[in-house]
Amino acid sequence: MINYNPKDWFVFIFRFSKADTFRKLLPLMLGVGVYAGLVAYLELNFLNLSETQYLRNVGMMHSVLGFVISLLLVFRTNTAYDRWWEGRKIWGGITNSSRNLAIKLKAITTDKAMM
Repeated sequence: MINYNPKDWFVFIFRFSKADTFRKLLPLMLGVGVYAGLVAYLELNFLNLSETQYLRNVGMMHSVLGFVISLLLVFRTNTAYDRWWEGRKIWGGITNSSRNLAIKLKAITTDKAMM
């Protein structure tokens, strides 16, 4: 467990986890960052695409896509919860039926043992 001191938060910004996933993904993340920076630099300084009407509303497009993705995540979460709840109801029905069966079997076997 990591002991965390809230007054010494700056150290935790640059402390990388010892997990293998982060180490394996770090070169790929750096490569994608360099590639995106290169494309942005070329666009802003050499291609002058920012004056065209096509790229003027890119920020709005990202906002709309973020909204759509959030709605998809909400619907998937609701669907998953509905499936979980349906399974819970079925499992509860199986539990109640097996409990009732056990009670009835006990009643039948004790009646026959008394005869």
